[in-house]
Amino acid sequence: MELITALIVIVGGIAAIIALEIVLDYAWFLVHRGWNHQEKGRHDKALADFRRAVELKPRYKWAVSSRGYHHRLIERHDEAIADFNRALELDPGCDWSLANRGETYRLMQRYDEALADFNRAIELNPKNKWAIANRGHLHRLMGHQAEALADFNRALELAPNCPWCFANRGETYREMEVYNAALADFNRAIALDANYRWAIANRGETYLLIQRYDEALVDLNRAIELDQSARTLSNRGELYRLIQRYDEALVDLNRAIELDSQSARALGNRGEINLLLQRYDEALADFNRAIKILPNNDWLLHHRALVNQALNK
Repeated sequence: MELITALIVIVGGIAAIIALEIVLDYAWFLVHRGWNHQEKGRHDKALADFRRAVELKPRYKWAVSSRGYHHRLIERHDEAIADFNRALELDPGCDWSLANRGETYRLMQRYDEALADFNRAIELNPKNKWAIANRGHLHRLMGHQAEALADFNRALELAPNCPWCFANRGETYREMEVYNAALADFNRAIALDANYRWAIANRGETYLLIQRYDEALVDLNRAIELDQSARTLSNRGELYRLIQRYDEALVDLNRAIELDSQSARALGNRGEINLLLQRYDEALADFNRAIKILPNNDWLLHHRALVNQALNK
């Protein structure tokens, strides 16, 4: 009888181990399948797989952090933070989870928390090029231009063919008004990815700033072909205004304002065209809206004064 009992215990133990291995393997399979769904844009299926993997194995760090990544991808930032917090409870030294939580904080404009996470991730893994490049992006948004350049330089040492790094370093140079360096970086980004819309649009904006209008128009046209954005339409509208193609300018600026009603730049440019065309009421309405967004902008205040002067106010 004792032998039978022992055999039952042994068989039960083996069965439990086999069942556990099946669960572990299936959770692993679900996470892999979830990433495949995610890469192909099947977000509902991806999230379902990640959720099921976490249900099967709640302490499976990769499943938890993968779900967090997907939550960030679909802009469910609070849930992403909760997942990365849980993943970091399971493995406090995971630089991948830290960097991704930092990127989520950046998207939420919680910049100090984002910077702390990027710093810690890079301390843990000084060659984490993704964390370094994204910290550079954060530094640029925070106005820390020297730190941003240092991070992009380091990221490019680790990944010399990173178009995103070149484009963001180029944008940093553009904001610093170092236009030749900006153009060089945008050129390199576009050479690596001919359809990189953001780099093309920003090179076009750089050409616009240095009054190379023909080259600016080529880039802005191409960027809009790839994907319309309020900023790119606003830039092309400004370009058309500068070369006195007012009808085309108004088409672009109207569309930019439809896409982003808070675009003070588009409103200001449309206001100036209305002023030039002596449509004073429309001009005043545009400048009033723009000044609500940027109340201390000298250019907008000056042009509204011109409208009021024309209206004898």
